[in-house]
Amino acid sequence: MEPAEGHAISRLHPGRFANADQFACYLENAPVRIAVTTGPNHILVCANSAFRALLPTPERGSPGRSLADAFPEAEAGELRAILDDVLHSGAPAEHYGDLPRGTWLHGRSLSVWRVTHEDDADGLGIEVTDITQTGFTQDLQRKLSERMLLAALRERDVADTAEAARKRAVFLAHAGRLLAESLDRASTLITLTRLTLPVLDAWCIVDILAADGTIRRLGIIHANPEKQYLASQLEGRWLPQPDDPIGAPAMMRSTDTLAINVNIDLTIAAASNGEENRRILKELGICWFLTVPLLARGKLLGAVTFVGTRAGSPLAAADIELAEDIVARAALALDSAQVHDEALGLKRAAESANQAKTAFLGAMSHELRTPLNAIGGYIELIDMGLRGPVTEAQHTDLARVKASQQHLLILVTEILNFVRVGSGRVLYDISNVNACGALKRGVELIEPLIGRKGLKWDGVTGDAKLMMRADPEKVTQILVNLLSNAIKFTDAGGALFVNCVAVDDKVLLIVADTGRGIPPEKFESVFEPFIQLKDGLADRESGVGLGLAISRDLARAMNGDIAVESEEGGGSRFTLTLPRAMEPSAAASTPAN
Repeated sequence: MEPAEGHAISRLHPGRFANADQFACYLENAPVRIAVTTGPNHILVCANSAFRALLPTPERGSPGRSLADAFPEAEAGELRAILDDVLHSGAPAEHYGDLPRGTWLHGRSLSVWRVTHEDDADGLGIEVTDITQTGFTQDLQRKLSERMLLAALRERDVADTAEAARKRAVFLAHAGRLLAESLDRASTLITLTRLTLPVLDAWCIVDILAADGTIRRLGIIHANPEKQYLASQLEGRWLPQPDDPIGAPAMMRSTDTLAINVNIDLTIAAASNGEENRRILKELGICWFLTVPLLARGKLLGAVTFVGTRAGSPLAAADIELAEDIVARAALALDSAQVHDEALGLKRAAESANQAKTAFLGAMSHELRTPLNAIGGYIELIDMGLRGPVTEAQHTDLARVKASQQHLLILVTEILNFVRVGSGRVLYDISNVNACGALKRGVELIEPLIGRKGLKWDGVTGDAKLMMRADPEKVTQILVNLLSNAIKFTDAGGALFVNCVAVDDKVLLIVADTGRGIPPEKFESVFEPFIQLKDGLADRESGVGLGLAISRDLARAMNGDIAVESEEGGGSRFTLTLPRAMEPSAAASTPAN
């Protein structure tokens, strides 16, 4: 193997001399420093006098000795590393004044290349030259310039990358905000059609899958307003076909993101579905296609195809990631919008059914009251003997019929009240009402039931001056319902407690009993329509379970509420909360509006 061109030994080929001895003599006296080694230990084959003069101990530069052994250990290690690298890699090496200061090679140029000896053993050729101060300075300047240039290029790449990342982040934030604001399906679909990628100069095609599996091309939006006119010409005529290589048809075959940046003309021809469409697509300018599936909860909702118009800008992994990110957000928004629309549809259907039910109950209750009142009237006429003599047994039977008629009339009246409250047709006359006085009026109406049931009761307790804002008639109706329930579900010998207190700006009217109580899991259900408890089961003999439902609706309409505390076997405590009336002195000090 001959040394590389430019090294002095390349001009010292033995073929130019009469024999090897003459060549060795010339080499020995050559003005350049040259040595040749063999083997992995770098054993010297020869080293001319100029080379040996560099060695700390020239006699160690004789053939048969390791070149590295001629130097102190610190310098020997540096040299051995250079020689080993060239011997193993086969690549020539040149160190130009960059070796450590204080070593024998500092300020000199070291060139090393691999040679092959006659016995096929690999070795090294070594040349050492001096570097002038001017050359050394120029070399340092050259290296410094190279490093500065490389640093500048790296800084530019970093800046470009950071700017691209910033643009992507801004775009994702803007698009994500638009999609988040799209609550219904219609507004979300409109937002989808604006998913152009300005950072890539890409326009987009949006395909949506209908419930029956058909594909609807939602929109074709170009990022360049001047070319949007061309894109709009495709709407209604460029329809997706099952074998299209892009768009939703491609995603129905495989939901993997599809990037096409070669054979664009063939792709346009296969997807254009007509010569005129092909002409428009070519005029729009297409350099690549990127189709991303609209996937949500494992379901394909459609596809967005981005179309690049910038020549010579192949899709990078970051570009594909950006497209996938924005389409993933769009898919979630579209799925949420569809769920929202479905929920609204179910809500409207439920409201319609509820209105129909309420209307039916109102109509039926109203129609039932007329014959029930007639029945009651005729019972009284017969019982009075106006239709002929009545025996004692018949009086008893008529009394039972009358009681049943009145009970049925009460049930029908409850249903009518429930319908009126639920429909919002109830009028409220809000005024200042004395809390204890309201409790006493309610108790007066059901006090005979307390005595009949044999319950203990110590009367109404609380601040007699406490005032609240409410409709007195509605408060009485609520209290009668609460007191009736307390009496109904408390066994003989039990106790009833009624009092009122003020807490901040609220007035609490409390009806408590020592009855059988209510299981905690049914605290809310007792306020539902047609629910009534007796021993934990519905009791249809004493009502239809509308009293508490009506009472809570009335309380909330007066800016109040009803709550229950209870435990099975430990009694119940119902609390009616209403706004507290302003004290007269405070009202007088409040400036008028």
